[in-house]
Amino acid sequence: MVRSGKAQNFEPHEASHVALIGWTHADGIKFDCTGSYIGKNMIMTGARCLERNGTRADVVRLGAAIGSPRDFAIKDVIVHYRYQAEYYYHNMAIVYLKEEPQSVSKIFKPACILSTLPTPATQIHLIGRDAEGVFQKTAVELVDSDKCHEYYSPTKKFKYGALLVCCMCARSATTTTKCASELSAPMQTIVEKNGKRVPFLVGQKTIGRSCGSKIPGIYTRLSSDGHFPWIATIAGIDFANHDG
Repeated sequence: MVRSGKAQNFEPHEASHVALIGWTHADGIKFDCTGSYIGKNMIMTGARCLERNGTRADVVRLGAAIGSPRDFAIKDVIVHYRYQAEYYYHNMAIVYLKEEPQSVSKIFKPACILSTLPTPATQIHLIGRDAEGVFQKTAVELVDSDKCHEYYSPTKKFKYGALLVCCMCARSATTTTKCASELSAPMQTIVEKNGKRVPFLVGQKTIGRSCGSKIPGIYTRLSSDGHFPWIATIAGIDFANHDG
């Protein structure tokens, strides 16, 4: 078990896939978004994480959550074909690195993607950095679509409200601790597969709410028909084969 600064303790299998998306400046690298390593040389993140002030992200840091940071240069990106910058829907992108993380170090293990919605009994956690840059793991509960619609009326960015075909809602209403605040922080569950504990991604943060709030945050739903096949096709990975 490794401690990262003031952060919570993480087992390597919980967070070695958690990535930070960054921009190189004259005074160093600024990280302000999150993503997930999904295999080969690919990081899954949000389309809203690719550009700041007209400058494209150029570096990804893996291993920071487990105390073994390593930076990788970005080679290319692909944005979800239905994403439009004026809306929050289909906020997804695949980032290609110049190197394959697993060829650099075996400590970097990719996450899988859950092909169906988790059951209500499934333990789900949000992992990422809080407002002070400290990694946190927070238990969240899914909120059903009818309840979520009570909190989100249609707005300029959410033209159709909390459209649950592409999105999902979750909250941590009972916790008072800090939680991940950066966009595209992964929401995941741990599954036992072939004697190993494997993180399965459920969603990634689109709109976040503070911990302890009854108002749920909105997450990109990875198992939706418009997302899961797209990820698998772009990545060239059979995520539906959970034993693969």
